[in-house]
Amino acid sequence: MTVDYEQKLFLEEVEKVKQWWASPRFANVKRPYTAEAIVSKRGYFPIQYRSDVQAKKVWKLLQNHKANGTTSHTFGALDPVQVTQMAPHLETVYVSGWQCSSTASTSNEPGPDLADYPMDTVPNKVEHLFFAQLFHDRKQREARLAMSPEERAKTPAIDYLRPIIADGDTGHGGITAVMKLAKMFVERGAAGMH
Repeated sequence: MTVDYEQKLFLEEVEKVKQWWASPRFANVKRPYTAEAIVSKRGYFPIQYRSDVQAKKVWKLLQNHKANGTTSHTFGALDPVQVTQMAPHLETVYVSGWQCSSTASTSNEPGPDLADYPMDTVPNKVEHLFFAQLFHDRKQREARLAMSPEERAKTPAIDYLRPIIADGDTGHGGITAVMKLAKMFVERGAAGMH
């Protein structure tokens, strides 16, 4: 790669980031860093996470509720059966740090809330549930495509890919720990975190 081509790619990517940041999604976000600083820290291989699709889905959902003055109700899920049963009735899935601490800690030792469990406990649960969502989505598509068009018309499709909102708890430490936790959530399918 020539220096000129490298610079051209860099400037194009910076412009894409600036355009993205100028979208309504980020209208109220103030950043202490530049698009140039972000792009310079990325590698050359572009990475696209599935959580990006889910994040856009939950953003649209929340914007619709805001515009209509309505709310979205959910509750915590701990296993694929619960996620499957929630899908026809709720718009989102919540993964609670406390629930994971009590029943799904990667140390297999139950404990209290407030991040008193290994850092990857909640991200691992998010991944477990997200993989279950993907599985049921594939199963449903296969089953529907085996039906006649008339049967499909009588059989409502279920959106198994409900956005997962994850509990970041206390962040498990300083700023770099919080960054790593957020990265784990993104890599494992969370649409959002709090």
